[in-house]
Amino acid sequence: MPPWLPWIFVGGLAFMALSFIASKYQDKPHKNISFAQDFISGGIVIALLGSLVPDAFPAFPVALNDLKLPSMTKLVQVDDDLDIQVGPLRR
Repeated sequence: MPPWLPWIFVGGLAFMALSFIASKYQDKPHKNISFAQDFISGGIVIALLGSLVPDAFPAFPVALNDLKLPSMTKLVQVDDDLDIQVGPLRR
């Protein structure tokens, strides 16, 4: 299973929330079918991004305990060169 596959659900929810907020600012009624359309659109965008840029999404955490922010010492500390991948994955 690709790591971006569970992010399709998150992308669909994000698109639903953004379109609901936009409809409130435009004073237009938000129809129920719009939620389904926005969820599908968000899923398609995440699927395209995940297939075109495979490193864009980290592996989805299985448990909430796995959600950790990087420590500030690792962010500030630069002691060696960084390896940056350009192009598709090497297999």
